[in-house]
Amino acid sequence: MCGRYTLHTQNQILAEAIALALPGAYAPDYNIGPGQKALSIATRDKVQAVATMMHWGLRTPQNFHINARIETADTSPRFRESWYEHRCLLPANGFYEWYQDGITKQPYYIYPKDETLTYFAGLWFPSEGTDSSPTFVILTTKALPSVQDIHERMPLILKSEAQAAWLSGDLGKREAQAIADEAQLEKCTVSRRVNSVHNKDSRLIEATAPLTDDQMMLF
Repeated sequence: MCGRYTLHTQNQILAEAIALALPGAYAPDYNIGPGQKALSIATRDKVQAVATMMHWGLRTPQNFHINARIETADTSPRFRESWYEHRCLLPANGFYEWYQDGITKQPYYIYPKDETLTYFAGLWFPSEGTDSSPTFVILTTKALPSVQDIHERMPLILKSEAQAAWLSGDLGKREAQAIADEAQLEKCTVSRRVNSVHNKDSRLIEATAPLTDDQMMLF
């Protein structure tokens, strides 16, 4: 499951890191949520990679899909065409996940050990009219041991070296999962302020504890 993530790298540094021009609408964001626009890297005719803003989430008559399982994305009628024709990458600095003990939900921030930019594998879907934007879903995989005590699923994380092969469709399912298994992640508890997608400031990713949580201090 991936329901919130961050991309807070400043514009010039991000453009240099992905070696692409950024769309004018891009702005650093510490709390990207479903339904919002986020930066996506995709290709035109599997040749030229471009960075564009896409809406997160595929709306169908039955559901609102924000994730797709890597294990079944290539065979699912909902995602199969995009698996073969419309892959994308979502640059990210980290993601949030919530540990649930049946009583409370504690948010965690999970990020690469070297704190560098990373990439989530995704699928995108062309816009259906001139007034709409393309949409994307994030592919998820079995959580790494360092994350399993929080949640059983996590985004499929790809190294920058695998970018071109993923976008072209040359990177298969097993190869992508093998690369994702090599990710080295850190985690820390963070403020419950992240629960509201309206909160966007950098304090959201600061390590905290119940006694220093902004919301707990109100009591």
